[in-house]
Amino acid sequence: MYCTRADLTDHVLVEYLTAADNQKEGAVAKAISNIEAEMDEALVSGGYTITPDSIPATVKKVCSVIAAYNSVSAITSLIKTAANSENVWLPLQRKFERAEKTLDQIREGKIRLAPPEAKTSQPNDSFVVVTSPSKWLASALN
Repeated sequence: MYCTRADLTDHVLVEYLTAADNQKEGAVAKAISNIEAEMDEALVSGGYTITPDSIPATVKKVCSVIAAYNSVSAITSLIKTAANSENVWLPLQRKFERAEKTLDQIREGKIRLAPPEAKTSQPNDSFVVVTSPSKWLASALN
């Protein structure tokens, strides 16, 4: 619901996801399922209401980063070693740390979750402009 296997490839190569599944069948699906369950709890705890058709980009990104990290960490010990300049996983580790902080903020209700971008307006769409009567009157008299 919040992320797919394809979303994880924004953060890791598909070959790593395949390797994770080869090592333990269903590892990637389990990582996705686990973070989605955790995100559900965080959203409820934070007081957010999200429908399947209005998932904020922040929620999708947090879920995909954490699921990608958890998938790869299941097949390599590099991701658990101290960060050094030769650690190829450093960018993913940093994304993971930021995603964890954002998840905590969601859980605490401290972050504003914007709905996905609105669809472009259609020719039949209409809108109303509301202004203060004094401003309208002043501009009409000038």
